[in-house]
Amino acid sequence: MSGGPAPTSGHVDAGGVRLHYLDWGNHDAPAMVLLHGLQDCARSWDFFAASMSADYRVVALDHRGHGDSGRATAETYGLRDYVSDVHALVDHLGLRSITLVGHSAGGRNAFMFALDRPELVRALVIVDIDPDAVNPDSRQMFDRYNTESDEWESLDAVVERLRTRQPNSTEEMLAHQALHMTSEVAGGRRAWKRDRALLAAYERPDLWAEWSRLRCPTLVLRGRQSELLTHEVAVRMREAVPGARLAELEGGAHWFYQEQPSDFEGAVRWFLEGLDSPPS
Repeated sequence: MSGGPAPTSGHVDAGGVRLHYLDWGNHDAPAMVLLHGLQDCARSWDFFAASMSADYRVVALDHRGHGDSGRATAETYGLRDYVSDVHALVDHLGLRSITLVGHSAGGRNAFMFALDRPELVRALVIVDIDPDAVNPDSRQMFDRYNTESDEWESLDAVVERLRTRQPNSTEEMLAHQALHMTSEVAGGRRAWKRDRALLAAYERPDLWAEWSRLRCPTLVLRGRQSELLTHEVAVRMREAVPGARLAELEGGAHWFYQEQPSDFEGAVRWFLEGLDSPPS
């Protein structure tokens, strides 16, 4: 990753699981917590985090079983377990007035935490995830996850795998993600930095009732090429939460924040700056 400050690593215990997180410093600034999706990791946010760290104390979590966090038991990879990771991180760091940014499954974890601790959450940014129990595109992702190998012949092979999911990302972004989402194993091969057991344990309950209870400022953000969060569902999400806003951006799909990082950052800043602007 070119430019920007480097984060420091920290750890916190969450019910016996040692969680890893990254902290970009700027501790006197408002807090921003970044939550990755399934099979991703805290380093997925590096480009966005480095840019936002001039104005926020940015912290990115490795959820249990992902990245450099410890593995849990198969019975503790449920939705509430992931939400408990956020509780542990926030309490450990004493964060207040938090902007929570969650991608995919991390978005669900984010808004469930916001319902648990509304007094701590200033704003929510939910990136390409719905509250539905069934999602055809998500099911197709899981079909691939469950049938592909955990290991790859080389870093280049990982880059090509990532290119299939985010074809509009730069070579720099793809190489960065490939490096940090995997670790080197015997023979120079690369392996995903996640516990395969979490795939079978993943929960996708219907969360529309919970979603409609949100009252904090909320942005729903999707790439227009995404087939996971459709336009119709995104509009329904906006209408279900009073005052929620919707940004639909061209040039990317589910991993929009990695395909069009400047546009993603611009949309997040537009939303957050609007919270501080007096009504016209």
